[in-house]
Amino acid sequence: MRRRTLGVGRVAVGVIVAAVVVAGGVAAVAGGGEVGVVARYPGRGAQRVSPSAEISVQLQVGWMDAQKTFDMVVTGPGGRIVRGRSAVDSAEALSFTPVRPFAAGKYTAVVHLRESPVEDTVLDSWSFGVESVPSLSDGSGGSILLVAREGTRDAYLAEILRAEGFTGFDTVAPEHLSRDVLADHAVVILGATSSTGPHLRDVESWVKGGGDVITMTPQGGLASLAGLEPTGGALRDGYLQIDTTHAPGIGLTAERMQFHGGARLYTRGPGGKTLATLASDRQAPDLGPAVTLTKVGPHGGHIAAFTYDLATSVMYTRQGDPAAAGTERDMSPPIRPNDLFMGSDGGKDYLDHADIGIPQADEQMRLLSNLLEELHADTYPLPRFWYLPHGQKAALVMAADDHDTEDGTRQLFQRMLALSPPGCDARKWECPRATAWVYPWTPLTRQEAKHYSGLGFDLGAHVSTDCADWTEDSLAAAFRAYLLEFRRKYPDLPDQAGNRLHCVVYSDWLGVPREEQRWGIHFDMNYFNWPPSWIRGRPGYITGSALPMRFSDENGRMLDVFQQESHLVDETWNGSPVAIEQLITAAEDERGYYGAFGTHFDFSDNFDQELTNVAVRRHIPMVSAEQLLAFTEGRDASTFTNVAKNSTGDVTFDAGVDSRAAGLLSGMLPVNWADKVLSSFTADGKPVDYDVKLIKGISYAFFDLGNLHYQAHYR
Repeated sequence: MRRRTLGVGRVAVGVIVAAVVVAGGVAAVAGGGEVGVVARYPGRGAQRVSPSAEISVQLQVGWMDAQKTFDMVVTGPGGRIVRGRSAVDSAEALSFTPVRPFAAGKYTAVVHLRESPVEDTVLDSWSFGVESVPSLSDGSGGSILLVAREGTRDAYLAEILRAEGFTGFDTVAPEHLSRDVLADHAVVILGATSSTGPHLRDVESWVKGGGDVITMTPQGGLASLAGLEPTGGALRDGYLQIDTTHAPGIGLTAERMQFHGGARLYTRGPGGKTLATLASDRQAPDLGPAVTLTKVGPHGGHIAAFTYDLATSVMYTRQGDPAAAGTERDMSPPIRPNDLFMGSDGGKDYLDHADIGIPQADEQMRLLSNLLEELHADTYPLPRFWYLPHGQKAALVMAADDHDTEDGTRQLFQRMLALSPPGCDARKWECPRATAWVYPWTPLTRQEAKHYSGLGFDLGAHVSTDCADWTEDSLAAAFRAYLLEFRRKYPDLPDQAGNRLHCVVYSDWLGVPREEQRWGIHFDMNYFNWPPSWIRGRPGYITGSALPMRFSDENGRMLDVFQQESHLVDETWNGSPVAIEQLITAAEDERGYYGAFGTHFDFSDNFDQELTNVAVRRHIPMVSAEQLLAFTEGRDASTFTNVAKNSTGDVTFDAGVDSRAAGLLSGMLPVNWADKVLSSFTADGKPVDYDVKLIKGISYAFFDLGNLHYQAHYR
């Protein structure tokens, strides 16, 4: 395999100037040469540009022009010049970094060649749009109320709700909570930092009057209502065990699982139920409740209490130990994501290997989901969205890193075309498809790339730091060099959707997803099931998850980049198709470890064919990173609205399906409600076909969703 790299060092810096916006192109310059712009980011007319974006172009510069001055001027809404800094690096890339993030609106970038103080040639100009940034802690509105302040870990509960298929929630900061707001909702969720404060007086009154609350690490009167007495003790990075003999724990794992972050220790008084218990270690005795459920007062109110912070635990379980960021723990440079899950100097690993076969984050989120359904049934059954298209329980995200092979990508795509049923629709996951992240010099022509892209395959640049640990500046330079060169070679392709860095170099906790967000990349597959000496033949989930979810910083500020683990990695599992089988079986059998399993292969072996053979035999969809991203974003943007009940036992609601999930999304409606059973189901007056499936102890009616008005009758 040939190895090449692109130069990425920064060398020349420009200044802010004013300029007249004119049409640009390739210009003739003194000496008879030509200089111009051969690639740009964002592209012409791009609309989904991140406010944190860096505007970059690849220059075509002859040796006689190397000492000339290039700069970029960006004007925004109203023609105002954006303050920023221009710089040219050794790869002949010119970038513009704004002093402040871009506000939403239309912008124009102009590239200048300044041959002298009086000679100014405009090489290029184009326009793009910066999207307004919606709050990622907000839902679409509905009967669930999340009490969380933006920029705190409590807000990450919004991402947990979305991942679990509950998009119909409102979010309110604690200081804006009132009796009127509470009265409009069926269930209230209080994050850990929202479980104290003066607003709790209203919450306590609401619960006594029949309201239902789920709270994290409650204190004061809320803890008393939950029947919990603080011992004054605390536990960090411990274990919990769910009682699976009764709802809401039925169908969840009975194994002890890890939680990360802190927990408060309580004793539970009479009258409540312990749903899960805490322990300091896998074999240690119980230390008290991890989750409880208590009935409050004579009006049917309930408090479910997590004695640990679920949002923090899910975040750290997925993203690894922030204290390990930037440290080499497996003694195999460079620093990679697996180092975030390992112990230092032979100490205890952050991920207990006994739990690697359990999606620990997902199972804890599903306990929350079961609690929500149980409590919400006091009002009416709560509809939600299934994780994957067409009710599938598992999917393979087929993702190749093509290191300059002669025809690896081409052969992969051709094999998938041969497997595609006649007339299949790739957008609806009916045809097998894949992603290939390729080096810019990979021998795939512009015409071939355009052809495969048009057939639903996903292509992008395989960014490389040459397997070296990076700094913020060197990582930015690598993205700039590789993505611009890829755009130069393949100008007909859509913007890159996903990324996996060569050698999955991960020199800090969030540097890669932050850089991806600047380049409009919203799907990350760098978390890697590796190395084999640490995995030791146990397929599973180093992130505790098989679901794509957004990254978050330590304060709970989410990035609009989804983390998707690469579970099935050729360096770890080539020649062991049993690992593929085991993950799929765990998703399909009574364990219910549903989700999408990320893959890695680089055509140095036959692992991609092993994946394909298992998927075809077991009827598992094979999709690209872009397809899973589009579906996930579409699912998150879909809604159930106007949910209501009447005295005759009818529950009605409207479904709004985002175009990215149209024809793919499955709805779920509990079959049982109080002492009633679903007896008929219509959409716009026509009968709805549905299948009943038992999901984590709850029977749901699964149905194909459209933009329709639904009516369910229970008797």
